[in-house]
Amino acid sequence: MSSISENVDDRLSMLPEDILARILSLMPTKYAVQTSILSKRWRYTWTFVTNLDFDYTRRHTFNENILITFEDGNEKNFTKFVDRVLKFCKTSQLKSFRLYISNKMVRGSSLSNWIDNALKLNVRELDICVIQSELPSSVFTCKTLTDLRLELCACDFGGWELPSTIYLPCLKTLDIVGCNNPQVIHGCCPVLESLSLEVSCNDEEDFILNIPTLKRLNLRCSSGPGNDISKIILHVPKLEYLFVDGELCSLFEMEDMPSLVVASIACWQSIYDFPWADILNKLRGVQNLSIENFPFTSPLPIFPNMKQLELTGIWQSGQITQFLESCPELKILC
Repeated sequence: MSSISENVDDRLSMLPEDILARILSLMPTKYAVQTSILSKRWRYTWTFVTNLDFDYTRRHTFNENILITFEDGNEKNFTKFVDRVLKFCKTSQLKSFRLYISNKMVRGSSLSNWIDNALKLNVRELDICVIQSELPSSVFTCKTLTDLRLELCACDFGGWELPSTIYLPCLKTLDIVGCNNPQVIHGCCPVLESLSLEVSCNDEEDFILNIPTLKRLNLRCSSGPGNDISKIILHVPKLEYLFVDGELCSLFEMEDMPSLVVASIACWQSIYDFPWADILNKLRGVQNLSIENFPFTSPLPIFPNMKQLELTGIWQSGQITQFLESCPELKILC
């Protein structure tokens, strides 16, 4: 039995270095590093991984001050581990760098250094979720980033702000959570195709989204303090997928979207004086439509391409019938 195990181990060890590195890149980083104790052959193989994933989170342990109690030395060990991995990393280009930290025990200077090091390794996908209100400015001018996800949380729950100077020439996917000024991304990402963000709706200013390259938009609308807006205006002619949920603001304007295939709209509030008919008219070309809590009172447009319709929440039978009559090609009703 032992000889069989040894033979299997030998065959794995005989694989080329780049193949082994690709295999280790699919594992959580802490496990990839642990393979260094297998044998001399494996001692430095992990240093060529192209995906780095550092997760220092604990569920259900936050207190009201957003601090967590850890056993002595844990945060120091984590910091040393990340420092060591980045110091010995030999790859010339990182495919992805993920950093999730759910506490303030790790110093902000360490976080900034780690992110800077990832950028120096020409990282393409950056996923950051930390309790910090600022990031290195180099994040927002990186020429290699294609995917960026940022979820920052200030200790006072006041949100965070994007810098005034942003230019990400290769970015195709952007996901930002908890940001107070998402408006500044306008014109900063010339090839952006997918965008996910939150906006706060009130009565101060309009939020204009003019991104001609955008194909997918996930928009959450909520009311609250900060840089509030009164109107969301969409200029996204190439959009194929639209997902909107939350407390829709008083006006929601969009141009015709001839490429739109899938749309999903979920309302958290019943606003009967809202121009629902105008929104539905802009969505009339979709093939797949999902609607939740949509209190329309106006006649519906015809949806000539609609194949699938999903209605969730509270609906009157007359509204459902009206939808069915407006979708002559409907195949699936959920």
